[in-house]
Amino acid sequence: MSSVEEKIETVKSRFISGNLFAVFWVILGTLACWIVNPLFGWVFLGFAFFSIYIIIRRMLCNSCYYCKSCTKGFAKLSILFLGADHIPGITKTSLVGMTVFIFIVLLVIPASVLASSLLAEYSLVKLILLVGLVVTSLIALIIRLVNRNKALWKP
Repeated sequence: MSSVEEKIETVKSRFISGNLFAVFWVILGTLACWIVNPLFGWVFLGFAFFSIYIIIRRMLCNSCYYCKSCTKGFAKLSILFLGADHIPGITKTSLVGMTVFIFIVLLVIPASVLASSLLAEYSLVKLILLVGLVVTSLIALIIRLVNRNKALWKP
């Protein structure tokens, strides 16, 4: 492909929906940790926000050469959350690593904390949060499988 075909132009609906999905998932994970221990909830929120919105977003924003308009990495972050398996300027192994990291941070950590707390003391709220985390992660996985071979941006 030529460099003109590889440039990303943001699709606003996907830009907004991908970032809202990411925010929702972070908030759900934070609530799961916060219900167990409020301090751990705040620490998780800081870690999740920093690792996803600062580090991963900056890793995705390696050059404005690949974008028609600069969105500071938020467009590529929404594309990553919506399941693209190809983003111009990012290697396949980097995308897989970022995706695995996101699932570990937003599913494994809060779900394991919540499950261990649920085993110690049953609570309907904890169970609902755990089911919400699992359902959100399944939705993310299904979206990823549906969109894996699609270009989620305007060429």
